[in-house]
Amino acid sequence: MTLRTLSVLTLGAVLAACGGGGSSSPAPVADNAGPSKPVPNIPEVPRQGEGEIRVLSNRADLISDGDALVEIVAADPEQLKEARLSLNGQPLEMDLVATEAGTRRALVNGLALGRNTLRAFLGNGTVLDREIINHPNGGPVISGPQIQPWNCTNAAAVDEQCNQPAEYSFKYVPADKLQTLITSFDPQNPGLPDSVLPYDPANPPADEEIARVTTDQGVDVPFIIRLEEGVQNRDRYLIMTLYQPDQPWDTFNPQPQWNHKLLIHHGGNVGVSYGMGNPPVGDLSGGGTGTAGLLIGDSITTALGRGFMTLSTAQANLGHNANLVTAAESLMMAKERIVEQYGEIRYTIGTGCSGGSITQQHVANAYPGIYQGMIVQCSYPDVWTTATQFADYNLLSHYFGNQLAMDEEGFQEVFASLLSAEVIPVVQWSAFYGHLPLNPLISDLAFFPSAYPDQESCPGLAEGVPVYDAQERPDGLRCGLLDYMKSQFGPRAVEVWSPNEQLLGEGFGGIPLDNVGVQYGLQSLQSGLITGDQFLKVNREIGGLSVDIDYQAERTVADTQALKNAYRTGAINTAEHLANVPIIDLRGPDPGIAHDAYHSWQMRARLEATQGHADNHVIWYGPIPLIGDTVYTTEALLAMDLWLSEMEADSSDLSVQEKVIAHKPLYARDRCLSVSSIFDPSGPIVPLTGNLLYPDPIIPGLDLSLLPPPPAEAGIVVDAVTGQACGLDVSELPVVSELPLVGDLLGTVGDLLSPLTDPLVELQQLLIQTRFGTPRTVAGDDIRTLTNKCQLKPVDPADYPLALDAEAFAAQVAEIFPQGVCDYSQPGQGVAATETWLQYGDDETVIYGGDVISTDARQSRQGWASPAFEVGVQ
Repeated sequence: MTLRTLSVLTLGAVLAACGGGGSSSPAPVADNAGPSKPVPNIPEVPRQGEGEIRVLSNRADLISDGDALVEIVAADPEQLKEARLSLNGQPLEMDLVATEAGTRRALVNGLALGRNTLRAFLGNGTVLDREIINHPNGGPVISGPQIQPWNCTNAAAVDEQCNQPAEYSFKYVPADKLQTLITSFDPQNPGLPDSVLPYDPANPPADEEIARVTTDQGVDVPFIIRLEEGVQNRDRYLIMTLYQPDQPWDTFNPQPQWNHKLLIHHGGNVGVSYGMGNPPVGDLSGGGTGTAGLLIGDSITTALGRGFMTLSTAQANLGHNANLVTAAESLMMAKERIVEQYGEIRYTIGTGCSGGSITQQHVANAYPGIYQGMIVQCSYPDVWTTATQFADYNLLSHYFGNQLAMDEEGFQEVFASLLSAEVIPVVQWSAFYGHLPLNPLISDLAFFPSAYPDQESCPGLAEGVPVYDAQERPDGLRCGLLDYMKSQFGPRAVEVWSPNEQLLGEGFGGIPLDNVGVQYGLQSLQSGLITGDQFLKVNREIGGLSVDIDYQAERTVADTQALKNAYRTGAINTAEHLANVPIIDLRGPDPGIAHDAYHSWQMRARLEATQGHADNHVIWYGPIPLIGDTVYTTEALLAMDLWLSEMEADSSDLSVQEKVIAHKPLYARDRCLSVSSIFDPSGPIVPLTGNLLYPDPIIPGLDLSLLPPPPAEAGIVVDAVTGQACGLDVSELPVVSELPLVGDLLGTVGDLLSPLTDPLVELQQLLIQTRFGTPRTVAGDDIRTLTNKCQLKPVDPADYPLALDAEAFAAQVAEIFPQGVCDYSQPGQGVAATETWLQYGDDETVIYGGDVISTDARQSRQGWASPAFEVGVQ
């Protein structure tokens, strides 16, 4: 018996013991009574019938782990009454499950690796065939050769792909959370105790000790959560759902408390790893459930209580895995598992801060269909335009001496550099950064090093693996972000190889950004914030980064192929494929620990450029850095759920893009301040209270539902009155023009005040929304900052103030930039639209830059979402 066979059998036994959810022995409602009938004898070349076999759990060519949920459709449903299946010529002894639509469904097991032929025999002697391509549970499916070496850290692993049977555990929410917190607090153990407690089915607490919850479908159950923890794609995943331990659950008969909605939550940061990680468990950078969630907001527990299932995977945590293709791959495989083990999904919402926002927005654009809605916090649009910003920060900080002092002597050197006339005085740093100095400093300390960590501290590596050192060990493992993305970006061309690449006879991972031609501080020079000498000195001495991400005197030069591939693979998010997805962006003011507030409007500008509008993009701005308000994660979940449910119910011929706009709720509008949360349709959500008061007040006897619900329009009036954060032209607020009397009044007031308020709007965007810039916007790029390598133009004296003797000054600039300077009126070099659903080879062969998967994917993966979202149409 092989290890794979053993693991499958063991998995089946474990799942059966845990009350269902296993694909090895589904328990459908049989369509035919009595024993299975044999496959009829038919000619060797049977006649094809009228109908099709749909693969519901994923694309038919991307199935993994040997099973698939399928649906057989016939032009004449009567022909399905005696239908039978065979797989690769062998009959399948299973009855098919009848549906209300007259089709038949089955969970097919035993798929061989590679190509399989599933055949349905109809009652009239004709057949339907479908090819299914099965991939290993350990991957890869679309990502090509996997990162090596890889460290399996799970003791239950049965092979080198870290595969193991799924494990199940339970937790419950106590009926009296406040009393639990008080009695569980341990002064010897810093932090607050968890308000979600372990549940032992063999020794459960008394019923009255368990909170009860009523889902959004009106199902009342004890608040008991089942956690499924397992391994796919060589890394861990976590599925949580309300669960009744004494009741069965299978693919065709889910327990009624599941509303068939899915919430995916992500971790933060950015980094690489060469070993297994843990799935994130909270909204904010992976933390925040339990007691902490009561204080900072917790959409996950709220979602579970409403009947959602939740999912997270270690590979979709950007701080653990910055390869966004394997992140998409892990989410795809996990969604397939959910459909096969638990049942079909109505729609999926993503949530996450920082790296969690990057993962969502990249995956939604490059692999559409995984999400139907997104809630992003402390957002960036992608890794690789942000990397350009942080690389510029690093170079400027290196020049300014604005770097962390690790000892007393270092501090003295830094302090001396701040006072030195040889560098730019600290009061003028922002004229180059485009931002307050704090965020560039923090980005240098936190994100820049983690994107290319110290080789000796490479995360996840097993002991004894030699790592790269440019002088001592050039053949060691390169633990860096560029080489982690090598399948996507491709290797460097031989003509630009460094000495170490020449020594090894192979190119390192290509660099998809540069600063050739960038005039740092140009707009500050033009506005008189810096002198001509300061401008020239910085641009003469700024330098760049080598392929080892070490400082060099020469500027950084992008690798042509890596640059092109960064755009086409979606690693640089050009936002062409997001119009089908509603987005709620939660944002607070700077300083935001390097999470610049401007990134929300950066993404909006990209959407406007590709879609012609940003009507699917909502920004909720609030007073708390990073997140806006502690109630926003929960409230945004409610608003997104309403938005998607209205789209789902629309069976018209409108396109998905049109449904997004047509069903945008009144509550999904740009938010000025969090005070309008009080007017939420689900009841008053008090700003800055986290989940202390919603959905159930932690203080006994406090029942906010007794307050009369205010009219929804009251929230708009509040937004208008406190509208300093949205701009002072209240006529621009969504739906104001649709409000009788109120809309007319506010519109008239806005028109009368506009001559006074218009000049203040830009100032308020800077002072209230802290829409600062970046080194590239100061150099002349627009807010989208999509130009990782610019087109060049000859130096033009007209770009420089006449007070400097523009002709003579331009001559000095030309000495610094002999090839020319950036022309931001032209698209950047290599810019191209993102191509969707690219694959990068198999476990042995890499396709650098990816290739489009076969377009023959129609009538696949309808189990991922309701028909209104059209995920089965590629």
